Parts: sequence; structure tokens; C-alpha cells
Amino acid sequence: MKLNKLFTLCAVSMIAVSSYANAAKTMRIGIGVPESHFEYAAMKKFEEHVEQATNNSIDVKVFANNQLGNDQEALEAIKQNIVQMNLPSPAVLANIVKDFNILSLPFIFPTEDIANQVVDGEWGQKLASKLERAGYVGLGYGNFGFRHVTNNTRPIATAKDFDGLKLRTMQNKAHLDSFRALGANPTPMAFSELFSSLQQGVVDGQENPYTNIYSQRLYEVQKYVSNTGHVYSWVVFVVGKRFYNGLSEEEQTALNDAAKIAIDHMRISVREQDKQSLQNMIDAGLVYTEISPEEKAKMREIVAPVVQQFADDINPELYRELTATVDSLQ
Repeated sequence: MKLNKLFTLCAVSMIAVSSYANAAKTMRIGIGVPESHFEYAAMKKFEEHVEQATNNSIDVKVFANNQLGNDQEALEAIKQNIVQMNLPSPAVLANIVKDFNILSLPFIFPTEDIANQVVDGEWGQKLASKLERAGYVGLGYGNFGFRHVTNNTRPIATAKDFDGLKLRTMQNKAHLDSFRALGANPTPMAFSELFSSLQQGVVDGQENPYTNIYSQRLYEVQKYVSNTGHVYSWVVFVVGKRFYNGLSEEEQTALNDAAKIAIDHMRISVREQDKQSLQNMIDAGLVYTEISPEEKAKMREIVAPVVQQFADDINPELYRELTATVDSLQ
């Protein structure tokens, strides 16, 4: 852990001692996004509700920009009750509970509404409950939206249009193998290198939620965008079990209700910002191609064997329950 982060954690530990001495419970929440992000705004709503509902018996403090360490570091600090809450991605949580990798698989959610129903329902609760053995409590799933492909070579309207495209992806083997199955040439690359790599033609394209593509100005070095919607991105509301179990029933209810309020804010924000970001990019000259449901179904079919292979390695029964739940909602 970097030295400045260690100092920060030591400082919040001293705050914790002081807070408990005053009979108030301090709840430190570490997130990675800046204060301008909708996730930060959602957690400020979380803070407001918890403090009001508990008459300030819980003092919530939200730390943006990884001030309490990155997600992995924050999760470790939660186990020591130095930090009380973090919002990691499923990929990070998969280092603790492997089954969270299922949420990163391509083409498992056909629509945002179905994705929300799945994680809000029995399946999502079952997955979240697996955190308890590791010392955590899952309060819900925050939305970051679908990921979509942009590129400089051609519009993507069919699966064949992926042929030969050099695409920057995250370092995720399921994503890499899925794009290879579609005929693309995926390349993991640090996000910090992406803009210049697109500008210089090192890669033809990339994949991200619309809001990321717009906010990072990637549309300035791209020509085409399509609504591939190949992966849905989440963060998980994770609280320390030690901290949560030390709360009264009323305080636990306040946390659970606050999580729902924050998640609702994220869902509205993702929908609105994705829509506005896409329109802004189109207005700036990016060419948008709508992929038909039939063509998306073909893409899903091509990638299905890859997804099944990874699902079998993660938890085949949990994946079968997911697909059954999705089918029942269509």
C-alpha cells in the first residue's frame, strides 16, 4: 500500500477511536471515482439517509478518488474495521468469491431491466450471501451500464463486422476469448494508454460504457460506435460483517434502505448519462449503428460456447440458475 494511503488509513483509525469514545459509529466508505461521478452523488444520498434515519448514531464519511486505497486495499481494511464499506467491481470481488466472475461474462443480460431484476431478486441475493463467509455483507448492486464497441475501421452491424478488428479490452480472459470467437483481435491495454493508441492506430477500437467513452473523449479518435451491449458493468455495495453485526436492527435497516436509495440514483443516472453521452458523440460526428435484435442474437450464439466454458469453471449450477432466471423474464 502506498505510504500516503497508509497515513490516511491510520488517520481514519484514530478518528474511529474518537468516534466510538463518543458513542457514535463512524462509517467510512471508500470509492474509486471522483466527486463529479454519479456514484459519489449516490453515496452522498446514502450518507444523508443513514444519518437521518439513525438520528446520527452513525456518522457516514464518503472518501472519493481511492483516498482509502484501491478496492482491494479497501476490502482488506474492511476486515480490520478500519474502513466499513467499499464498492468494488465483480471482478475484484471474484478474488474473494470466485462466483462473482459470472457477472463479468458477455451477453448474459439482454436488457438493463432484466439485469436489474436478476440482481435484485433471489439469484442476486444468493450471490451476495456468499460474501458472508469471507467477512462481508452485500447490500446490493450499483449500475455502471452496458459496454459498447467503437472503432475506426467500419460500422459494426453484424457479427462479421468484427473480423480482424484490433480492439483494446480489459485484462479479462472471458472477454478476450469472446472477441476472438467473433473474429476480432483483442488486446489488453492500460486505460491510460488507450487514447494515444487509438490516435496512432495501434488499435482500431475499444469497448466501454457510453459515459466513459464520452468523458474520456475517446470519440475524438474514433469514427464508429455500435450498441453491442456485450457486458453489463456493476459495482457491489459491500459492508464489513463485523461492522454490520455491531449495528442495531434499526441501524441495519437504515443501511439497507440507504443502499436501495443510492442504487436507484445510480440506475437513473446511468440511463440518463448514457443517453446524453451517446447523443453528444453523435452530434460531434461519431457514426452510430443500431444492431438489430436478430444480429445480437447471432453474436450471443457465437460467443455462447466460450461463455459456457468459463461458466463451467466458475460455478455451472449458479450459471444455470442465472440463465433460467433470465429466460423467465423475457
